[in-house]
Amino acid sequence: MVRESRNVALEARLRAGGMTAGELAEEMNKRLLALTGRRGEMDDRAVRRYLSGRIRWPRARQRLAMESVFDCPAEELGFQRPAQPGPGAPASRHDPEDPVLRRSFLSAATATAASMATPAAAAPQIGASDLARLRARLDALSARDDREGGGPQMETAALYEAQRALDLMQRSRVSARIRAEIYSVASDATAAAAWAALDSHELERAQSHLDRALTLAGLSSDPVASLRAWNNIAMLAGQRKHWADAEAAARAARAASITRRDPLYSSLCHARGALAQASMQDERAALRSLGHAEDALAKAEPGDRPGWTHFYDEAELHGLSAIVHLRLGRPDQAEYHAHNTLARLKPGLQRNRSYYTAQLALAQVRQGELELACGTADQLLAGQLPGSARVRELLRTFRTEAAATGSARARAWLDETRSVRI
Repeated sequence: MVRESRNVALEARLRAGGMTAGELAEEMNKRLLALTGRRGEMDDRAVRRYLSGRIRWPRARQRLAMESVFDCPAEELGFQRPAQPGPGAPASRHDPEDPVLRRSFLSAATATAASMATPAAAAPQIGASDLARLRARLDALSARDDREGGGPQMETAALYEAQRALDLMQRSRVSARIRAEIYSVASDATAAAAWAALDSHELERAQSHLDRALTLAGLSSDPVASLRAWNNIAMLAGQRKHWADAEAAARAARAASITRRDPLYSSLCHARGALAQASMQDERAALRSLGHAEDALAKAEPGDRPGWTHFYDEAELHGLSAIVHLRLGRPDQAEYHAHNTLARLKPGLQRNRSYYTAQLALAQVRQGELELACGTADQLLAGQLPGSARVRELLRTFRTEAAATGSARARAWLDETRSVRI
């Protein structure tokens, strides 16, 4: 049975266009009427089924009508094409796509777009102040993510910002430089959506967003946008436990030209590589990469960087070092680094504080320090947990490992916290 997953891409498109579910249904019906002479039967309930993820691949007519409305393929609207049946397999019960119908829809969409096009002279000009506003909204999203963690709402909000930027470019006059910067904004926003999906363990959605973010980064020729996309791809590979892919993605991020000009980015890429190497139990390479990360960060100077980089500093490097040592089976060193990161973390990074507190509890339980470990875990359970599946997964791992010790202290703690839902 396929688990339903909300279609945040379609939701973001609706928000970007200022449309309700009922308005989308009405527009699809108009497209069908104009093309076929017969009005469609879409209503807001049908659109809500698309939004809920209950329908993962609409039937051909509805799908083509929706593609005509948004002028993009169904896959970019969050739908997933079903696997093709193998030789000898029974035909699908769904109606096959009619290529003549598709060509007609595309022709109609082109004609409609031509009739509604704004004369170039009347289109507004986008300038630096417009870009600053787009960036400010992204920075606000990053700050919100630091406080609350990722999740579907954050993912939808980020996709909305990406679409807002692209829509603004389409209906405005822009120079080549401004166009490149808008693509950079859209790439960053899409990468932010991918990160929100990663933080809630929605890996397929994260993959789709990252494919798009990497394409937009290429269109922008912005090395920072490219680095961010590859950095998130390394994290996605790590969540899938594809460690060689994670290391390769970290190398790709490190190849971005910005790492030669700004050692902070170089440091982040080396640290990301160390995580993959530690997971492959290549202790020598992992510790060497951590050393490179420390050396590079020591050379980094304050500068004007995107808001998403706000999290990476000495405190974060200590946190990533704690994870590396924990994966290498060195819980004493992991505990040392976890204490350092918690002492140095910026006040607004609440999700990261929860994450590294959970890492500290794991380091302590793996050293047999049950009293300390349970006290550390209590700090997490005493407050409101952020909306991060990664933090909750660490807490579940802690419960399992504490129970495995068989100690009276662990049993007592498990009994005390049994009612806490993680």
